[in-house]
Amino acid sequence: MLKKQEVATLSGLDFSGKKQLYYQLYDILFQDIVNDAYSVGDYIPSETELMRQYGVSRATARKAMELLANNGLIKKRRGHGSEVIATRPNTSPNRVASYIKKGLADQKTPIKRTIESGIVPADALVSERLHIPAASDMFQLCRVRYSGEEPCYLETIQVERAYTPHALGHDFSMESWRSYLTHECKVRWSRAVQSIYAVVADEVRASLLQVEPGDPLVYIERISIDTAGIPREFVQTYYRADLYHLEIELDV
Repeated sequence: MLKKQEVATLSGLDFSGKKQLYYQLYDILFQDIVNDAYSVGDYIPSETELMRQYGVSRATARKAMELLANNGLIKKRRGHGSEVIATRPNTSPNRVASYIKKGLADQKTPIKRTIESGIVPADALVSERLHIPAASDMFQLCRVRYSGEEPCYLETIQVERAYTPHALGHDFSMESWRSYLTHECKVRWSRAVQSIYAVVADEVRASLLQVEPGDPLVYIERISIDTAGIPREFVQTYYRADLYHLEIELDV
């Protein structure tokens, strides 16, 4: 049987009593969420999984989850688990978040389906956004996020192939992309720059999102920058305008 000190080393928790276990566990999960190990729509480990992984009681796991919920980061979905609904706490200023319209997420299971995953050359736009040579080898991941069987948004992610050498061996329909970058690639993000546009659906995106060509979409470009100041990831997301709105909080 492992001693408490050994458990602490393996789990990342300090069982000495200097700090409450529930708060330590909360802080681990909080840091994973705000540092993009989880994206909005992902599910964090269940209470049972946290108990097994960290060697804590159910009461400790539940208290940590309650703190995350109180901060507006997760919401419990009956029969599914705890879903990440924001990557910034509701007390954080300058926060921009996207939300499915009321009722949709509560009633249906959110899933992501991979449309394409492979190596492509960087086009002119990606080259400009990430400051890399044109035609550089890029790992590209295209996914559609569904609520039940209804498509909600289409996202295309591009990262230099050398930066994510084992990405082709993963199924990102089932795995969290951000968790892979954080835990396997050891990426640490410092900030992201987003640009938001109103666009119309072309035939390809209309087909994937089950809307009509010409229907309005909310288009968001995001450039994620690591702690070395290098732009590493370029994400293009097309949201159905009938399902999403944006909420912006600013200091005044």
